[in-house]
Amino acid sequence: MDTPSGTIRALLLAQERGTPMKRVPEAEAVEGRGFVGDRHGKKKPHGKRQLLLLDEASHGALGMTPGELKENVVLAGVPLEALPAGQRLALGAEVVVEITEPCVPCSKLERIRPGLLKDSWGQRGQLARVLRGGLVREGDGVRLLDVNPDAPRPIRPKLP
Repeated sequence: MDTPSGTIRALLLAQERGTPMKRVPEAEAVEGRGFVGDRHGKKKPHGKRQLLLLDEASHGALGMTPGELKENVVLAGVPLEALPAGQRLALGAEVVVEITEPCVPCSKLERIRPGLLKDSWGQRGQLARVLRGGLVREGDGVRLLDVNPDAPRPIRPKLP
């Protein structure tokens, strides 16, 4: 087994709309859906936003804590914002995800803190879909795998 590139620092589930994220010590990922108990997978199965991955450094830079930006997985030691669409990652021993596109900050962030939309540009994380399900835990390693050569290459929007 390859040496992990990074570590999972937090796992979070989106409950009902408008409520805080729920931090959990482990989560079950389901192929094509996301995490069991997370509302995003129920909304659009096989969609491009099954999970939101966020770099721990973004939390520090933005003065936020895990879950405030509605992310599902907080990673450390992975150059998340630099990874291309189609990059596959192993989360723990079982789960494999593929990055679909950067998460573009939206106006909802202004409700959290005025100016957060602009501040979070380029630090909002990456959307991903689950290719192989399984159990993942806080503290598990994260490994970079291959890049899907057939993945759509989204255009990274510019700051408004």
